Amino acid sequence: MIDEIRAWDIEVRDQVINLVRACREVDGNSPLDEAAVLRLKNRGLTGSRLWLADRAGFALLHDGALDLAVAPEHRGTGLGAALAEVAVEETRAAWSHGDHPAAARLAQRFGFARARELWVMRRPVGNEPAPTGVEIRTYTDADRDELLRVNAEAFASHPEQGAMDAENLAERMAEPWFDPAGLLVVTEGDRMLGFHWTKQHSPEVGEVYVVATDPAARGRGLGKALTIAGLRHLAGVLDDDGEVILYVEGDNAAAKGLYISLGFTHADADTHVQYQR
Repeated sequence: MIDEIRAWDIEVRDQVINLVRACREVDGNSPLDEAAVLRLKNRGLTGSRLWLADRAGFALLHDGALDLAVAPEHRGTGLGAALAEVAVEETRAAWSHGDHPAAARLAQRFGFARARELWVMRRPVGNEPAPTGVEIRTYTDADRDELLRVNAEAFASHPEQGAMDAENLAERMAEPWFDPAGLLVVTEGDRMLGFHWTKQHSPEVGEVYVVATDPAARGRGLGKALTIAGLRHLAGVLDDDGEVILYVEGDNAAAKGLYISLGFTHADADTHVQYQR
C-alpha cells in the first residue's frame, strides 16, 4: 500500500533515512541529492509531497522534481512504477543518481526524455604548486552578500545552485562538515571576484564543492587559481591516500577541460541523469 504522508515525524524520517541508506549501499549512490536532504532536514514536507510504501520505497516530489527510491529487496515487483504513477502528473523532471537502467525504463514508460547529465569526476589527493598572481584568502561573514551575488550570477542558468539564498547558505554552513578555512575567496576592493567552497566528507574524501567566478572577471585565470588553492587545502586535511571528487554539468566543456587538466577523470558509472518531459 502506498500512502501520502502529511507529517514529517521521527518515524517517517527514519523510514526515509533507512531506505536511502539501503539504496546507497547497493547502488553506490544516494537516491536523494544534497538539496533534497537539506530541504527535508530544515523544512520537513513544507513545499514537498511524500508517498511511502511502508518500508519498501518512497516518492518525493518538490518543485516539480521527483526523487524515487525502492529498497533493493523489493525491486522487480512493479513498486517503482506504482510510486511513479502517484506523482507523475505533477512531475516535470526526475533524477536517476548513477544512471540506473530501471530509471531509464521508467522514464520511457511515463514519457520522460534524457535531458541533462551531471558528471562526478575524481582524482587522488596531491599537492599542486601554489597559484601565483592572485591573492586568495578565507571567507568571513562580511563576504556573505558578495558571495551570494557571485553565486547567482555565475550559476544563473543552473536550476539548483543558482537559487541559493541567504537562508540556504546558512543551512549549508550549519552542517557538521562546514569549515570556514575551506571556503576561499578572491576580492578586489569591496567586490568579490570568485570563490571556491571545499567540502570534507570524511578523512578519505573531499570535494570541490562550488567554484564560481564573477562573469565580469572571467578570462583572468581565477577559476583555475581558486581550484588549485582548494585542492591544496584539501591535501592538508585529507589522508595521503584520499580522493577528491567534484560534480560538473556534462555539457560544460570549459569546466571539464579545466578539471581534466588538473588530473580529474570520469567513469560512465559516475553519471547522474535528469529526465524531463
